[in-house]
Amino acid sequence: MVQEMEAARLHVIIPVYNQSFALAQTLYGFTRQTKPYNECRITVVDDGSDEPVDAIVEAYSNELNIHCIRLPRSGRAAARNAGVQASNADAVVFCDADRIPQPGFLRAHAHAQQQAGGSVTVGHVREMYVSNPEANRGLILKRYEDDRMLRTPQYCSLVYGLFGGDGSTNSPIAWIATLSGNLSVPLSWVLEAGGFDEDFKEWGFEHMELGYRLHRLYGTFRYEARAVNVHIAHPRAGHSYASLLTNSHAVFAAKHRGDEAVSRYLDFMLGRISLRKYESIAGGNRANGGSRTGHAHDGYVRITNGL
Repeated sequence: MVQEMEAARLHVIIPVYNQSFALAQTLYGFTRQTKPYNECRITVVDDGSDEPVDAIVEAYSNELNIHCIRLPRSGRAAARNAGVQASNADAVVFCDADRIPQPGFLRAHAHAQQQAGGSVTVGHVREMYVSNPEANRGLILKRYEDDRMLRTPQYCSLVYGLFGGDGSTNSPIAWIATLSGNLSVPLSWVLEAGGFDEDFKEWGFEHMELGYRLHRLYGTFRYEARAVNVHIAHPRAGHSYASLLTNSHAVFAAKHRGDEAVSRYLDFMLGRISLRKYESIAGGNRANGGSRTGHAHDGYVRITNGL
């Protein structure tokens, strides 16, 4: 039986730019965490919002161990790094401001970090779409509490197949599951890897690029199906997804020239090659000839609402 990790050894980092309504729902989810994890330190990093993020944080200050760091508009990578630099915990949990954690979320991440000296642990994302969410808080909370009214995003369903039934993997592309909206990592690993690359300014692959470096440094990735948070899905204004992905991939590829796994990632993301084909390009089976731990299925990415 896994002993409970002390709450002080786990630190939650939530970057936010505006999204004050969604943040309030996410913080509500943290008030529902099982003991002792309802006492974990939470840092909200306000990335130059125009909305009253600090007031939302203050509203939960009597229920949560929470504080806020405010930055000038700097981008998601810089916001997450500010939270990392403020941490002295054993492990950090990244949760986006529009991801409401279910009650066992932090316990599951804590237990995963206690196994085998830590890991890059990918939690399970569920999703809801509610039109005009600010006027439908009751509906949001109803769906949050009823799994039958939620779905797993297509990209997530695809990459979770890289992991076996016990959550382990030996896939050479496990890093493509580094979804920082629901992720835990030993703090020392993030610091040694150099954190998120702040050259990524817009929505895109800053989390995958960190995952790529963590995979090269440590190689230990896990999928924890019990670490569930629920994404309040929303469309992204401005450029098309294909344009956003292409622009971000250019930054990613420029940093790792000559690595075919990185250069062909855009082909995978745009649905030009399947997961299995991409994995074979990136290295196929383990060097010792063993088969992949997970990945009993194959498929193509269909980007509909982001990562």
